[in-house]
Amino acid sequence: MGKKERIVCGLDVGTKKVCCLVARIRPDGGIDVLGSGYAQSAGLKKGIVVDLERAAGAIHKAAQEAEHKSSRSVDWVTVGASGNHIESLNCHGAVSISGKHHEVTADDVAQVIKAAQTAAIPPERQVIHVLPQEFFLDNRGDIRNPIGLTGTRLDVDLHIVTCDSALTQNLINAVNKAQMRVRKVILPQLASAQAVLTEDEKELGTVLIDIGGGTTDIALITRDALRYSSVLPVGGAHFSRDLAVGLRTSIDEAERIKKELGSVLVDDIASDDVIEVAGIATRKVRDVARRTLCQILRHRAVEVLELTKDQIARAGCRDPLVSGAVLTGGGSMLEGMLPLAEQLLEMPVRQGLPQGIPGLADELVHPVYATAIGLALFAIHDGGSRRAHAGKASTTPWFVSRFLSWVGS
Repeated sequence: MGKKERIVCGLDVGTKKVCCLVARIRPDGGIDVLGSGYAQSAGLKKGIVVDLERAAGAIHKAAQEAEHKSSRSVDWVTVGASGNHIESLNCHGAVSISGKHHEVTADDVAQVIKAAQTAAIPPERQVIHVLPQEFFLDNRGDIRNPIGLTGTRLDVDLHIVTCDSALTQNLINAVNKAQMRVRKVILPQLASAQAVLTEDEKELGTVLIDIGGGTTDIALITRDALRYSSVLPVGGAHFSRDLAVGLRTSIDEAERIKKELGSVLVDDIASDDVIEVAGIATRKVRDVARRTLCQILRHRAVEVLELTKDQIARAGCRDPLVSGAVLTGGGSMLEGMLPLAEQLLEMPVRQGLPQGIPGLADELVHPVYATAIGLALFAIHDGGSRRAHAGKASTTPWFVSRFLSWVGS
């Protein structure tokens, strides 16, 4: 008899879209994508569920498409939780090493991680990630795996991510109502980073900027660890709303114009370039200078990037971001975002596309699918598949592979 398939599913529930990805775990620990589903989102605002029925309907539609394409049933999913209720903090802890020959054991690592979690977490919040950044042994830092080393004192720096319990439960309820169950809740920018960043970028220092529909998720990663994460309550939907207000047109028309004619490079637009804009309801079509709509988009893009720059400064990361920035998510596709980001952030910037996954269909090599693909990769571990996966491969999410046996993150 052949071995039973190990199936995982990543579910990215955003303000503008829902992406569902069904994959099979390969013997080497990688994944084969079997099918994907996409649906326009509903019932969410700034990443938060505000209408359970509509949210569940959009999730169900995306899952049905993924099931049809993959010929597999979607039962358990790993889901990303966003919104400005997501908060993070860095903590430090230390313990004495008193075992045989003062050799660090796995128990010592577990104890120091527990010791670092001394910050008071309000009862209405829950921890979704505990991510070690760096270990210190007798004040010698930059240690990633201290087990087996000798010393008298072990320290650790942690990055802890928390969420509003009620708001996250609303997301889980929407998934349940769509006839699926949630295996794990993951920070979306962790998933996106797993899908789009190279090993060198994680090591040398990168800021990941995931511009979604309702939020912009930020992660600073250096020396292969998450140093800072935050969520801005602004995304692609705000660009469209700005256009709708500024051009006095519908949201749908503004979205179409943004995608087909939008740019943040105003100086590249000819002064006599005119477009037709449909009025609201029965109002007449009007001619509008294309520069006008591009100026509106540029103002919002500058705001998002300046807020991101403030977050980078607030992080206080002591390591330089040698690799610069990586922009991903649907909002990063707006024409001119990359050169504008390079100008305002004062660092090299590239587009973040899913990579390193054999056989990935061309339609999935797109920033919109980055989070869903990363969620599927995270789902391989920590009980994410129907069968336990004992292998270890280079495709293992780096945060998970290093600390899974030590922390229930």
